[in-house]
Amino acid sequence: MDEGVRQLAQAFSRTIQADRDTIRAAEEQIKAVSQQPGYGIAVLKVVAAGDAVGQDVRLAAAVNFKNLVKYRWVPTELAVEQGTQPVPEAEKAQIKQLLPGLMLSTPPLIRAQLSEALTIISSHDFPAAWPKLLPELVERLTAAGDDLAATVGVCHTANSIFKRYRNQFSSNALVAELAATQEAFAPVALGTMQRLVRLLPAAAAPGADLEHLKALLSAVRPLCRIFYSLNSPGLTPLMDSQLEEWMTAFHFFLTFTHSGLAGADAAGDPEREGVLDAVKAAICANINLFMEMNEEEFAKDLPRFAQAVCNLLLQVSNRPGQDNLAMSAIRFLTTVARSVYSKLFADPNVLKQICESIILPNLRVRDEDEEVFDMNPIEYIRRDIEGGDSDTRRRAAADLVKALTDAFETEVTAMFTGYVTALLQEHAADPVNGWRAKDCAVYLVMAVTVKGKTGERGATTTNRLVNISDFFTQQVLPELQNPQVNERPILKADALKFVTTFRSQLPSETLLALLQPITALLGSEHVVVHSYAATAIERFLALKENGRSKLAVSDVLKVAQQLLTGLFAAFRHADSAENEYLMRAIMRLISFLGAEMAPVAPMCLKALRDMLVEVCKNPKSPGFNHYLFESVAALIKHGVAADRSQLATFEATLFPAFDIVLANDVQEFHPYVFQILAQLIELSNPPLSAPYMAVFPPLLTPVFWERPGSVPALTRLLVAYLAKAGVGIAADGHLEAVLGVFQKLIASKANDQHGFALISGIMQHLPAAAYQQYLSTVWQLLFTRLQTSKTPRFTRGFVVFVSLAICKLGVAAVSSTMDAVQPKIMLMILQQVWVPSLSLVDGPDEDKLVAVAATKCLTESPDIFANRPLWEQLRAALDAKLKGRKVAF
Repeated sequence: MDEGVRQLAQAFSRTIQADRDTIRAAEEQIKAVSQQPGYGIAVLKVVAAGDAVGQDVRLAAAVNFKNLVKYRWVPTELAVEQGTQPVPEAEKAQIKQLLPGLMLSTPPLIRAQLSEALTIISSHDFPAAWPKLLPELVERLTAAGDDLAATVGVCHTANSIFKRYRNQFSSNALVAELAATQEAFAPVALGTMQRLVRLLPAAAAPGADLEHLKALLSAVRPLCRIFYSLNSPGLTPLMDSQLEEWMTAFHFFLTFTHSGLAGADAAGDPEREGVLDAVKAAICANINLFMEMNEEEFAKDLPRFAQAVCNLLLQVSNRPGQDNLAMSAIRFLTTVARSVYSKLFADPNVLKQICESIILPNLRVRDEDEEVFDMNPIEYIRRDIEGGDSDTRRRAAADLVKALTDAFETEVTAMFTGYVTALLQEHAADPVNGWRAKDCAVYLVMAVTVKGKTGERGATTTNRLVNISDFFTQQVLPELQNPQVNERPILKADALKFVTTFRSQLPSETLLALLQPITALLGSEHVVVHSYAATAIERFLALKENGRSKLAVSDVLKVAQQLLTGLFAAFRHADSAENEYLMRAIMRLISFLGAEMAPVAPMCLKALRDMLVEVCKNPKSPGFNHYLFESVAALIKHGVAADRSQLATFEATLFPAFDIVLANDVQEFHPYVFQILAQLIELSNPPLSAPYMAVFPPLLTPVFWERPGSVPALTRLLVAYLAKAGVGIAADGHLEAVLGVFQKLIASKANDQHGFALISGIMQHLPAAAYQQYLSTVWQLLFTRLQTSKTPRFTRGFVVFVSLAICKLGVAAVSSTMDAVQPKIMLMILQQVWVPSLSLVDGPDEDKLVAVAATKCLTESPDIFANRPLWEQLRAALDAKLKGRKVAF
C-alpha cells in the first residue's frame, strides 16, 4: 500500500470514531484530498485493501466512492457553476476497468455500495461509453462454471447495470440497446440458471452443507432480478423464445422447500429475510410483471403459478423476515384478480380459502406491529396513515380485498360481512383481550368499502352494499367518545383513521361534532393516537365541497380555543416535541380561521417562537420545521392583515429568534427566515426601522448566495428591501453590490429567473437616475448570455424585462442604453429575439406588459417605423397576442 493510500485509509478510519472533532477534521482532510487527480482510484485501493485496513474502513471508503460517483461522475450544471470538478476522463477509464472485478471480491455490505456506484456509472456510460463491460461480464460468467462465489459476484454486477431498464419509457434507442444487451447476456444468464437448477438436488440432499445451498440460492436471486430488468420495457422475441425455460426454472424454485433452511431461518433473527424467501419473492415479482404486461403470453403458465403462490402463502409465517415474500405473493394474486383471469378465483371454495387463509391472517395486527406502534410510532404512521404502507402485509392484503370486491362484489361483500360480524362478536365476548379482532374488522370494512379515494378528499366512491353510517355509529364513534384516552390505543387510532378516510361521506354536522372528542384524543400519551387526531383535524379543515370549505369558519370558531390549546399541549407528550402532524394541524387551523386568528395571534406567535428557539439547538425533523415556519407565515399573513398595529409586536417577538438562526448559521432555516423577513417588510410602511436596515448589508455576502436553497427567498427579500427602502439603499452605496448579485444569478441557468426578478425590482422601485449608469453593463450581460447559453426560460425572462424597461423608460432611452453596447443593436434584438419570442410570455400581468411595450415601439420609435418589415412583424405579433393566439415567424 503506497503512502497516499495509507494516509487516506487512516483518514477514513478517523471518520468512524466517536469523537465529533476527530470526525470533522478527518472529513475536512478527505474533502481537501478529493480534489486531487486520481482520488477515485485511491479510494478504490482502500476498498480493495482487505484485512490490511479492516471492513469498517473499507465500507466507509466504499460509501465515499459511491458519493464521489453520484456527485462528480456527471455533475449537474448548478454543481459545475458552484465549482464541482468532474472526475477526469482518464480516471473514469481506470475506474471502469477496476470496478467490475473489485465487486466480485468484496463482502456483501461493501459490494452493495459499489453496486450503487456501478448503477450510477452505467446510467451515464453504458453501453456507448463502456463497450467492453458486457463482453467482460459474459466472459466472467461463462468462466465461473460451478464457482458459486464468482457467479454471485458477476450476477450482482450485471444486476446493478441492468436496473437502468426498469421503469423506462420505450423508445427506438432503448429497444435497440435492449436487444443488443439481451442477445449478449440472456443466453448465458439462462444457461447459468439451468445449471443452478441441476446443481440444486445435490446441494439440498440430506447431510449436504447448508452454507453451500445458501450460496447457490444467493446466485439465483440476482438472476431473477436480471430477468425482471431485461423484461421491464416489454417482451422481446429473444426473451419470448426463452420464456418456457425461464418459467420452468422459476416454478422449480418457487415450489422448492427445505426443512433445514426453514429451521435455520425460524431459529435465527426474525427480522432477517431468508435466502430462499428472497428467491421466491423475486420470482413472484417476475410473474407479477408478466401478468401486468404480457398476460397473453403468460396465460398458459398462470394456473400452475397461481396454485403455487396460494400454496406458498398457506405456509408463510407471521415472522417479519417473511414480509417481503408475503407481500410479493399477495401482490401477484391481486394482479390476477384485477385481470381478465379473475375467473380463476370465481369458485366459492377458492374465494373462501383465499379470504380465510390468506387475507384475514395478513390483516390481523401482529405482536411486531404492536411493538412498532409503541416503540417506533413515526414508522407506524409512515406505513399506515400516510399511504406508505404499500410495503406492509396489511396494505397488500387490503389491496387483494379491493381487487376481489371489484371482481365479485356481491359474493365477496357478503362473505366479508360475515367475517366482520364474527370478528366483532369475538371482540364483544372479550373486549379487553379481543381488541385485535375489532382492529381487523375495521381494516376489513375499509378495504371492502373504499372503491376510490384521493389524498384531498379521502374516500370518494364506496361499496353500495356496505352501510358505512351504521358501522360508524355502532363501532367507531364509541371508541372516539371513550373518555379513557389512553386505553385500547390501536382501536382509537383505527377509529381516527376511519373518520379521516370517510370524511367526504360524513355530513358536516357529524364532522363538527367529532372535533370535540378528537380534541380530547390529543391528550393521549400515545404518539400515534394524538398524531392521528391532529391529522383528522387537519384533513377536516382542508376538506372542500363544491369549491368551498365543508366546515364553516363560524362553526369551527366555537371550538377554536379548545383546538389550539389541545394541539399546543400535545407537544409536551414524550417524543412529540417536534411532531410534524401536530404542527401541520396548527398551520391548517391558522389558515382556515384567517382574520379570526387576530385576537390570539400574538399568543400563538410567542409559542411558535419558543419552539423555534428550542429547535435551533438541533434541527432533526424537516417536516416539523417546515410547518412551524408555515404557521408563523400564516399568522403574519392573517394577523397583521387584520390588524396592522400588531406588526411591531410580531417583529419584537420574532427578531430574537431570527438572530439566533443567523448567528448560529442554522443553514436549513435560512430560506424560511429570509421569506418571513420579506413578508414582514412587504407589510411595513417606509421608512424601514433600524433593525431591518442592519440586516441588509450581510445579505449581499456571497456565502449566502452559494446555497441554492436560499436563493429564491433571498431574491424575494432583496426585492422587498428595494420596494420599501430602495432610495436609501442606493444612497448608501449598496446598489453596485446588489447588481453584483444580479450578475451572478443571471449567469446561472438554474437561477436566471431570480436574476430577472432582482433587476426588475431595481427598475420598478428605484428612480431611473439611480441605475441609469449601469444599464449598458446590464444589457451587455444579458446579450452575452443570449449569445452563449440561451434557454427558453431565459428568453422569456429577457422579453419581459425588455418590455418593463420600455414601459418604464421609453423606447428612446432603452435604445440609447443598448446602443452603448453596439450601435443599432436594439433593432436587431427586437427583430431576432424579442418579437419572435413574444409567444413565450404567458400570464395576465406579463401579457399586459408586453402589449404596452409593443404598442410603444409601434407608435414612439421613428427607427422602428422606418424599418417597415420589423414594424409589420411587430404589429402581427401584437395582434396575435391580443387575440390570444400564437403566430409563427
